[in-house]
Amino acid sequence: MELNEYWSAQAVEEYKSMLYEQKMQNYSLACELQAPHVIHKAEVKQDGDMWCCILGDLPTGVVGFGKTPKEACDEFDAVWVNGYKTNS
Repeated sequence: MELNEYWSAQAVEEYKSMLYEQKMQNYSLACELQAPHVIHKAEVKQDGDMWCCILGDLPTGVVGFGKTPKEACDEFDAVWVNGYKTNS
């Protein structure tokens, strides 16, 4: 194999790797966009030292709480999907 062919093959492998990485990033984004708190446009608010992700009102709506916005959204999604809070 000539040196030029070697580098061409290396470039092709690098390009394939970049395409795979981009495909995985696109998949990850698509999954995030399908989360219940995103689809239903739940509000994320700070409540004292906790965060709240809420759709509707506190007594009758779907609500998730957490120390961070992500934790609140994750709990909201679990409540939406399972119908109850997680133990974590």
